[in-house]
Order: sequence, then C-alpha cells, then structure tokens
Amino acid sequence: MSAACLTSRPHGPIIRGVSKRAVYVTAAVILLVAWANGAVSGILATAGVGVIGLLAAWIHPRVRHGRCNGSGEHHGLLFRWRFRKCGRCTSGRLISWGAGHFGADHIQSEYARGKESRAKARDEHRWR
Repeated sequence: MSAACLTSRPHGPIIRGVSKRAVYVTAAVILLVAWANGAVSGILATAGVGVIGLLAAWIHPRVRHGRCNGSGEHHGLLFRWRFRKCGRCTSGRLISWGAGHFGADHIQSEYARGKESRAKARDEHRWR
C-alpha cells in the first residue's frame, strides 16, 4: 500500500453522535457504581453529572420536536407531499426544558415567549 492510501480520507472524519438512551444509561451506571462505593462518592458523582447536564443545556439549548421530527410539518397519509404546520411547535426546534429553566437569561425569556405563543395559537385555533 502506498502512503497516500493510508492518509487520504475520502469520506471525511468519522463522527458519530451518541443516542439519548446511551447517555442516560451511562449516567445511571456511573451514579449506581458511585453510590455503591459510598455516600461521598455518590454525592460527588451526582453533582458532577448534574453540572455536566446543566452545562450541556447552557451550550446547546435547542432540541428537535418529537412529533414532527424537527421539520415543523405533518405530512398527509395518502398524499405524502402535502403537509400542514405542526401545532405543537413553530419551526420544529424547541428550547429544552432544562435550558428554559436553567439556561441563559435570553434563552429563558425565549422559552417563556414561545410557550405562551403556542398556547395562545392553540386556544384561538389558528395553529393550522
């Protein structure tokens, strides 16, 4: 093999995301092992996992809406190219609960405004 074959990357770097389930299972295992080793290590691990969670919510406050999978639209059953606006979100992206309560001030105010506007639109039946 030549050196060019070993160094070239035709598809770019391999970056894989971690699923939400894997993150929660890993955090639960860390906490269980820490609490099994004593109260002090359990308290320290719980504080560490909590700080990491708050930091993640602070840095990346938005999540995809689950029903529309982040697209902001619901597609028809018979004619798949037809769609309507999602009634539970405005664009498919929402601010997560943690970032809406513990994030930066501008994120908290955007979370409150978005929640109020979606509720008002549903009450007035103008979300479709």
